[in-house]
Amino acid sequence: MVLQTLRKGASGWIAKIFLVVLTLSFVVWGIADVFRGMGASSVASVGGTEISAQVFRQQYLDQLQRISRQAGRAITPEQARAFGLDRQVLNQMIADATLDAEATRLSLAVSDAQIAREIAENPNFRAPGAKAFDPGYFQQILRSNGLTEQRFVASEKQRQVRDQLLQALGAGVSVPQVLLEAVNRFEGETRTASYIRVTPAAAGTLPAPTEEALRAYFDAHKLAFRAPEYRKISVLALTPATLSAGITVTDADAKADYDRTIARFGKPETREVQQIVFTSAADAAAAEEKIKAGATFADIATARGLTPKDTDLGLVAKSAILDPKIAEAAFSLADGAVSGPVEGRFGTALVHVTKIVPGAYQPFELVKPQIVSELQLDKAKRIILDMHDKVEDERASGATLQEAAQKLGLKVQSFDVDRSGHDTAGASVDVPGGADVISGAFAAQPGVETDTVQLPQGGGFVWYETAAITPARDRTFEEAKDAVTARYTEAETEKAVEAKAKELMDKAKAGTPLAQVSAEADIPLQIAEGLHRGRAEGPFSAESVTSVFDVKEGGFGIALGAPEPDRIVFQVTKVEVPQQMPDTSRVSQELSRQLENDVLVQYLAAIQKELGVKINERLFAQAVGTNPAN
Repeated sequence: MVLQTLRKGASGWIAKIFLVVLTLSFVVWGIADVFRGMGASSVASVGGTEISAQVFRQQYLDQLQRISRQAGRAITPEQARAFGLDRQVLNQMIADATLDAEATRLSLAVSDAQIAREIAENPNFRAPGAKAFDPGYFQQILRSNGLTEQRFVASEKQRQVRDQLLQALGAGVSVPQVLLEAVNRFEGETRTASYIRVTPAAAGTLPAPTEEALRAYFDAHKLAFRAPEYRKISVLALTPATLSAGITVTDADAKADYDRTIARFGKPETREVQQIVFTSAADAAAAEEKIKAGATFADIATARGLTPKDTDLGLVAKSAILDPKIAEAAFSLADGAVSGPVEGRFGTALVHVTKIVPGAYQPFELVKPQIVSELQLDKAKRIILDMHDKVEDERASGATLQEAAQKLGLKVQSFDVDRSGHDTAGASVDVPGGADVISGAFAAQPGVETDTVQLPQGGGFVWYETAAITPARDRTFEEAKDAVTARYTEAETEKAVEAKAKELMDKAKAGTPLAQVSAEADIPLQIAEGLHRGRAEGPFSAESVTSVFDVKEGGFGIALGAPEPDRIVFQVTKVEVPQQMPDTSRVSQELSRQLENDVLVQYLAAIQKELGVKINERLFAQAVGTNPAN
């Protein structure tokens, strides 16, 4: 992973193909499961090239950490094995070893001068803003990634030798024109179908199931009604929400917050404000005297050659006026009044208010609960880390989860859930910590301390314990009767719909026009035009459309409807194939890559068959942390 980061941008199309080859080669050909003639510390070998367990384990852990970072949470070894990550990493390393062995046989090599030139030309090894290779910056990057120059250069040589093989074999594969034409016909073909949609209502009313039928169905499907294993989980959730309930907020604190943030509880008072700024306080005082003598604010502005554009501040809130002194003066005046001289930031001014629009706010008592809740959460967020440390101290001293919670005034919750997070009634349960807590509880035994789960985005912490285990068991018929009845009815309904659809199709195949079949069944005949492969359309799911394209023009078929258990009885009435070739550059590039991949897969498989691939399954299991099979 480190080397990939360092080489960022250094490789081209061949790297993308190689990644596909690493996965596909072993999916297609598999790996021999034998262990002989191999070193005791090697997890696998290709011919004489061995892969040490230590190197494999390091690469496996690096990949596991990378995926965990991408997922935003830790991926457990069990989950990684379920995804097949361990085999994927081993397959990649075996593919590398295959190419190394073949390169050695062909005496391929890369010179030190070539590697040095490529490193010097790589812009990732230039300091920010630099235009040339910086040896010091290069060494700094290597050290930060735990690499030496010798190790990195050796790895680059190895990579480029492998690329020589891959480029020589896979580059430049051209796509035959006949293949392009076939793909164009396949992707561009459209179909029109007449169809009858058979629903449960069209299939008729089913008789009520008898007790004998339900018991027989239950006996035949007991595993489906088996009660899963349940675990009683004790959970101590330390979150801002759980902490806030115990935090007291006084009325004074709430009122102070209300006054400080009142703007969010309504609309503030606004005023239409005008101002004239004078160059001197004396001019402002003279203008004030003229207004007292009967002149208007507009008269003063006109005498000074000012237009409304020069004097109007508009309809504004107090907070929108940049000069605090002007704002204070404007919002202390009565409607229509003119202020005395105000010493503002840009000179002495007279302020005139021409209109007042009162503000409207929700009263404090109405929003008090909201403010109190917000202040409680805010304080809880500030003390949550201190409380976390106190819980950890109690656990370290030997206190149980219940004892620690009781001492600190916290609450332990109890949940009975199965592995999927459902309770005994089948309802989904919101367990704090979600899947991390549930999976951890099912991996632990009662009385065993588990790791703390840290919730994302500073959401808090969860401690949990497996309190009890209820093993999986077979339910009795009486316990499962409701579920049995529901599933039996679903199954019988599906059979009835399927039988009705087959009956209608048989009539159509026998020569009765589909329109007549539709009329006799009292089901409307519908038409679907322009159906494309892989595209859902109306009641046709993508899978149903595939069924339509499996039938010749004029032929009949039955497809699954959406939603199930509907069935669609259809007749293909028209097939249209595109006559002109569209722009095939994109398709040609994609087909070329696929052909290159096919060639490379076969090439790797042939080399592996010749050299022989062996895996030490026991050492492989130990390297990924599982018990080897006996």
